[in-house]
Amino acid sequence: MVLRIIDGDTLEVRGDGGVLPRDTVAGVRLLEIDTPERGACFADEATARTTTLLPPGSRIRAERDVELTDRYDRYLLYVWNEQGTFVNESLVRSGHAEAVLYPPNDKYWTRISDAEDVAQQAGAGLWTACPAQPETSSSPSDSADSVPETPARPDLPDGPDPGAPDVDCSDLSGPVWVGPDDPHRLDRDGDGIGCEAN
Repeated sequence: MVLRIIDGDTLEVRGDGGVLPRDTVAGVRLLEIDTPERGACFADEATARTTTLLPPGSRIRAERDVELTDRYDRYLLYVWNEQGTFVNESLVRSGHAEAVLYPPNDKYWTRISDAEDVAQQAGAGLWTACPAQPETSSSPSDSADSVPETPARPDLPDGPDPGAPDVDCSDLSGPVWVGPDDPHRLDRDGDGIGCEAN
């Protein structure tokens, strides 16, 4: 049973004895998708859509893949709601989430990545609501020999490994250093520090 929606791709459920042990309260991370982080463009809409698909008090059907949990002890699952809607795919198809593959969990990858193609072609949800990251360009006042500023490495713990199943700021206890790559999109302002609001 759904207890609460944490964000667009994370929820809390009570197990029924199937995939999740009976009466266990557990965090669930929806597999093969990623929704915008709290505070980012389209995050509120993604969370609202997940709440509509999985209202608190409703029952779900859950299916696991190769890895059942991540290093944050969240269950990594594919979820269907009471109406039989495949929630992971539905969120991608409506443009509320992106398709993201974290091997070895890839059972529905073709189906979910095809749903992303449909959403992109239709300009659904975040594909048109959120501006693309601006390209770095030189303005006439920039000198030819100017070097972009790189922030000094702060005394913060390193962020999650790029190959780890997706991590949200709600999974971390405080700010982390993500550097310029930020594979989990934890750094909203591009300064190399993720989850600064934590």
